[in-house]
Amino acid sequence: MPVRRESDDVTSRELVEAVLLGPTSDRRKLQDSPILGDVWAAFAAEPTKQIELLITPYKDTRSGPVALLIGDALDKADEREPNDPSAGVAYLQGFVAARLYFRELARVVLPLTSWWRQGHVHKRLKGIKASALEAVISAILEWGKAKPDKRAAMTDRFERLSALGRFVSVAGLILWASSRKRRTTLPPGGIGPALRQIKSAGEVVAELNDLLKDFDAEAEEMQRLAKEIGKEPLVWLVSLNRKALPALGRSVPAVKGDAARTLFKVDCSEIRWAVLDSGIDGDHPAFLDAKKEPRVLEAFDFTNVREVLSLDNRKTDTDRFRERVKRLREGREDRLPAAQVAEILKELGDDAGKKRPINWELVRPIIEIDRGERPRGGHGTHVAGIIGASGKAAKDADPESDCVDGMCPDIKLYDFRVLAKTLAETEFAIIAALQFVRHLNQRNNFITIHGANLSLSIPHDVRNWACGRTPICDECERLVSSGVVVVAAAGNLGHHTFETKEGSYEGYAAFSITDPGNAAKVITVGATHRFWPHTYGVSFFSSRGPTGDGRLKPDLVAPGERIQSTLPSLGWGPLDGTSMAAPHVSGAAAMLMARYSELVSQPEKIKQILCESATDLGRERTFQGYGMLDVLRAFQRI
Repeated sequence: MPVRRESDDVTSRELVEAVLLGPTSDRRKLQDSPILGDVWAAFAAEPTKQIELLITPYKDTRSGPVALLIGDALDKADEREPNDPSAGVAYLQGFVAARLYFRELARVVLPLTSWWRQGHVHKRLKGIKASALEAVISAILEWGKAKPDKRAAMTDRFERLSALGRFVSVAGLILWASSRKRRTTLPPGGIGPALRQIKSAGEVVAELNDLLKDFDAEAEEMQRLAKEIGKEPLVWLVSLNRKALPALGRSVPAVKGDAARTLFKVDCSEIRWAVLDSGIDGDHPAFLDAKKEPRVLEAFDFTNVREVLSLDNRKTDTDRFRERVKRLREGREDRLPAAQVAEILKELGDDAGKKRPINWELVRPIIEIDRGERPRGGHGTHVAGIIGASGKAAKDADPESDCVDGMCPDIKLYDFRVLAKTLAETEFAIIAALQFVRHLNQRNNFITIHGANLSLSIPHDVRNWACGRTPICDECERLVSSGVVVVAAAGNLGHHTFETKEGSYEGYAAFSITDPGNAAKVITVGATHRFWPHTYGVSFFSSRGPTGDGRLKPDLVAPGERIQSTLPSLGWGPLDGTSMAAPHVSGAAAMLMARYSELVSQPEKIKQILCESATDLGRERTFQGYGMLDVLRAFQRI
C-alpha cells in the first residue's frame, strides 16, 4: 500500500482557489463576495488567528461611525478570550482597520455589506438545506484527500456550485478549523493539511449550524444599528491590511543632474520633499545646510499610528490603555506628559462616534519625533541621500568623508517613518502618512510639501483588486490630484525562480509592477545601470510592465545598481534596487519646480516633461518606460 507523503496534502490556498475561483474560465465568480480572495486565503491558512484587515466603507459613508459600530459589536461578542489581543479597530479617511477572527468577520462585518442586503444573501442562506451542504463539503473533502495527479480532473465539479454555495462551504471549513479546541491541534498550514482530520462532512455542517443559530437575529441587529447611523449598507469591501517592504558610483552625473544644476543655477532650498520609508538619520552631516542647520525639517513615526487611532482608546480605565500611553511616550517622557497623551487618545477615540474626520493636529504631538532619533534601518537614509545629500556639508564635518552631492544638495526633507527593519509595517500606516501630507498642505494657503518619494513595494494580487485601484494606489492618486508629485519604485520582481513539475528555473517576469507603482498618476520608476545604461539596459531585478490591466508602466528608469549614498551613523555605501532609482526622479522633479515655479502643484505636467525628455535605451517600452531619466534635456524642453 502506498505511503501518504506530507507533500500530497493540498495547501490552504489551493483549496480556496479551487473552490471559490473554480476553473480558470470561471475565475470572476469570486468577485460576488465583498470579502476578497486574499482574505479567504489568509483565514484558510491561519484559521485560529486574528487577521489584519482593511474595511472599506460603502460610497460616501464616513469611516468613523463604521469603526465605532464594529468596535461596539465586537465588545458585545463572545469570540474573544480574556488574554486575546485587542481587535485594534482604528480608522482613517475612507478606511477602517481591524484584527478579526473569522467568526467576528462573519457575524459583525458581513451583515453591513451591500452584498448581504442587495443579494438577499440572508434569505438565500436559510434556503440551503443541510443535506445539500453536506454533499458539497463531502465533494471538497474527497478532492482534498485525493492524490495530486487526480485533483485536476476533479476540480470541474466545483463549477456546478453556486457562488453562495462555494462561500458557505469554505466558511464552514474555516469555522471547523478555527474552533477553540483545535487551536493547539491544527497542523501547520491551515485547513488544507487539516482536511484529513475531518471524519465526515457533518462535523463541518455542525460548525456552520452553530454560527447560523443566532446569526439571523444578530445580522438584523447590525442592520438596525446601521440605519441609526443614517446609511445602509455601510461596508463595500474587506481586504488584507497588506505588508509593505523596501523595494531594494556616483549616479547623479548619469542622469545629468549635476550639469542641469550648474547650467541652470538651480536652488532647491525652498522645495520640500517627504520620504516615506524606514526613517532618515537626521544627524548625518550630509543633511546640514550652509549654516549647519538641519535640512530634515520634521520627523513623524507612523509605525504606531494604529494605536493612536484605535477605538480601544475610549476605555481609559484599562491596563491596556495605560500600557499604550506609556509605550507612546517612550523616549519623550519629558515633553509628552502622560495626562496629555491620555486626553488626546480619548478624544480621538470619541471623535469616531461624533462623525468627525481625523483631527491630525491632535495626532501630531504623538507621532512627531526628534529628527535625530536613530532610524530602525538604513534604507530611508540612503534614499534621502540620493535626493538631497550635501557632499560639502559632509566633508566640512569629516574631511575624510566619501560623501558626494545627491540630486538636490540644498532641498528640505520630511521624514515619514512607515517601514522598520524588524517590523513589516502595514498599508494602513502608509495610507495614514499620505493623508497627513495632504493635511499639512491643506492647512496653509501655500504648499508645504511639494513631493513624496515611496521607495517601497506591495505586490499586487490581480485576483482581488482592479490594478491601480488598491487602497494605497487610490490614496496616491488623491495626493497627486491635490498637487503633490508622487514618485514610486516599480518593484524588484522582474526576475524570478519558478517551480514546475520538472524542477526550478529562472526567468524574467512581465506584469510585475508593484503597488503603489500601479497607480496611473504616480511616476513609476524602474532601474538601470548607474553609468552603462545603454550596455546593460534595464536591471535584471527591475519589475516589468505592463500593469495587470494593460497600462504602460514603468514610466521611466533611473540608476538603481550599486548606488552610493548616505547610511546611518555617518555612513556612506552602496545599495541596489528600484528603491534607489525612484529618488533620482524625485530629485529631478524637485529641480524642475525650483527652477520653474509655475510647475509647483502641477505634478502631471512634471511627469509629462520627465517622460518625454527621457533617453531611449532601445528596450521594450514595458521594460524601460519612456527611457532613462535625463534632467538636462528636461530643462531644455521648457
